[in-house]
Amino acid sequence: MHFGQGLTEPYALALAKGTGTLTLRPDTDQTADPVDFDVQGWCAEASPAELSVLKRLDGPLLDIGCGPGRLLSAAQNLGLTAWGIDTSAEAVRRARSRGVRVLEQSIFDPVPHTGQWQSLILLDGNIGIGGGITALLRRCRHLIAPQGTLLVEVEADDELDTVYTAVLEDPAGNRSAPFRWARTGTGGIAARAPRSGWTVASVHRVQDRVFCRLSPSAWPSRTAV
Repeated sequence: MHFGQGLTEPYALALAKGTGTLTLRPDTDQTADPVDFDVQGWCAEASPAELSVLKRLDGPLLDIGCGPGRLLSAAQNLGLTAWGIDTSAEAVRRARSRGVRVLEQSIFDPVPHTGQWQSLILLDGNIGIGGGITALLRRCRHLIAPQGTLLVEVEADDELDTVYTAVLEDPAGNRSAPFRWARTGTGGIAARAPRSGWTVASVHRVQDRVFCRLSPSAWPSRTAV
């Protein structure tokens, strides 16, 4: 199951309204802290912090888990050729209403222009997609151009590194089906990057957000876990 989907579909309901709060909660593992998301922020324009990191990227750019498309719109306004990818039909609908190009599918399905993307972005916690960070990084390594850049937003807590089954819930009690999710800081990215064909080129802290810039490196000689 994908982020916030299934059962009473809190993610789609919130995006349709364009406002409210969603909470990511552990389904059974009570050691994982809940995380609140501001839906209005997702649906707004890109923030100054986001613009500052997008300006350092080249196109064509692929926004993985693009949601309602604020970053795609910003990248396009900066003159970049940009595409998004998301599994949520409502997110794709809202993104396309901004005039951007979005694929409604999983990042693990076949993606056009494989090996030609100059920039890939995993922002807003999207490094957690699928609950397998190494697998996601390896998938991105297949997609990137030889001199491309993967921009990953990680947690402010450098040592945080957890994988669990989560649900998404809104204040009215609408709840999604369980899905696998992951959260990590710079330590988790630094540990997994070499196993996945990446080098951490730099880490930028902008306000209270942390962005890791990864560059393609040689594939590891054997499969890593």
